[in-house]
Amino acid sequence: MCFDNKDKSALNLKIGILIGEFKDCSNWQLRIIQAILDEPTFEVTAFILEAQKQSFKNNNAHSRFFSKPSLARFVLSLQATIERKVFFKEVYSVDKEGLIKRFKSLPKIEAGSLQQTQTDVLINLGLDKVPIALMQLPKYGIWDFLHTDVSVSQQAPAGFLEVLDKKPSIGFALVKWTSETQVEILDRAFFNRGWSMVETATTAQEGGVSVLLKNLKRLQKGFRFEKNSLSISNDKQPGLVQVLKYIVQFNMHVLSKIKQKLAYKFLGQRHECWSVFIGKGSFLESTLSKSKPLEMPKDEFWADPFLFKHQATDYVFFENYSYKSNKGKISCGKVNDQELTDIVDVLDLEYHLSFPFIFEQDGDIYLMPETSENKRLEIYKAKDFPTKWELFTTAFEGELVADAFFYDDEQNQKWLFVNKQAAKTSPMNSELFIYKTDSLKLDNLQAHAQNPVIVDARIARNGGAIFKHMDEIYRPSQRNTDGIYGRALNINKIKKLTIDEYEEENTRICEPNFDKNLMATHHLHQTDELFVFDAAYSGK
Repeated sequence: MCFDNKDKSALNLKIGILIGEFKDCSNWQLRIIQAILDEPTFEVTAFILEAQKQSFKNNNAHSRFFSKPSLARFVLSLQATIERKVFFKEVYSVDKEGLIKRFKSLPKIEAGSLQQTQTDVLINLGLDKVPIALMQLPKYGIWDFLHTDVSVSQQAPAGFLEVLDKKPSIGFALVKWTSETQVEILDRAFFNRGWSMVETATTAQEGGVSVLLKNLKRLQKGFRFEKNSLSISNDKQPGLVQVLKYIVQFNMHVLSKIKQKLAYKFLGQRHECWSVFIGKGSFLESTLSKSKPLEMPKDEFWADPFLFKHQATDYVFFENYSYKSNKGKISCGKVNDQELTDIVDVLDLEYHLSFPFIFEQDGDIYLMPETSENKRLEIYKAKDFPTKWELFTTAFEGELVADAFFYDDEQNQKWLFVNKQAAKTSPMNSELFIYKTDSLKLDNLQAHAQNPVIVDARIARNGGAIFKHMDEIYRPSQRNTDGIYGRALNINKIKKLTIDEYEEENTRICEPNFDKNLMATHHLHQTDELFVFDAAYSGK
């Protein structure tokens, strides 16, 4: 498989990095360093700038909160330590020891010597406070990270207010320093909020790595950033009452998790049970409250349904997840008056399968399920429809990819839409990639110039195949918010699709409010006559 994604006109970018103790770096910081070192078009002119006796960022990215003694800071610091040690131990996706050895052979430059080094951009991975004297030295300034939304106080630890106030998501901003208190926003992204401030902060930190790398490439290609100024606030820091409220909320969630496990073990009650719905006509014009879920066995859930017509019979292919094996397989059934009959297993492998995108080309039938657990994309060809399949081709070997589908536009150009997880520590739900291909073999993929075209957990992850309605083209996508996977379903109108540009507009958000006890809905497949979608019940 060959990727054609190189901009021959892009020049080497000279990069410097502000950093403290290398051995104290978190995984997200090490990922940035490794990616910069591994990119042949990035020239590291000043790898280490050792600022003398400065305060360096800790894993939290808001260490100012912990810099002065107070009871609130002490209690919250203790809570953060408990969360890191007990619930969310740091996982490394890079070879830390190998990177440290590599680091030792690289030149180290003190901050005062930057004037002697030609640097295009300086990335701050270390200092809490960037010296004014450094701000004007790099050609494109000093870039930094806000692991929170720009509307949230920068004086609270990342993730704290998002979890405490139950915000739908946590924001991220890539910024450029212009003064001690002013920055320019270069790019923004949003990630799903978790139930812990440490978990939530880590999601934003790991997810933000892709935003930085994407914008370094944009800078390299001559992209002009809009100047959106932001003042770094000196808002009031969280008080003891807020801290105690957060701790109570955290522990209530832990108890709720324990209760859910006991309810399933002794009562067979499933906290998150996905079900499939079938409807006639257009999903966008239907009253979903009239929809009823398909009957399914107690020890399974069904999700990610796709419709396929074969010899005048409508089939539904879906993920069939077993609570006993904790693994999904692909099953299918025949549509009979909005019911599903003759259900059979289609593909059952050693690893988890879901999102069974099924399509026909040149008289042959193909199945492209999600196989991220096997770290590649797999396409199967039907030998005896619908139960016998053979592996046809693979792509993205060694990568974590999910929810892929093809779209053939009006010019008969074939596009592959796919979600990727940049590293095992980063979120899967926040990055959308597009490739142009001329063959189902996928041996020649042309990467979209803006890849990842979207970095936003609220809209990025595919929620079914593209469909046409009233001469407009729509992409369903998951809305991952509120700490819930697949919280709601987006309907996004595609306004522009070329190899250089992609633009879509959200036209509708389908909330899981059309039936009682629903907690999520995240997938839709629409054909000319029918539609299928899924939704998750809580406590079924």
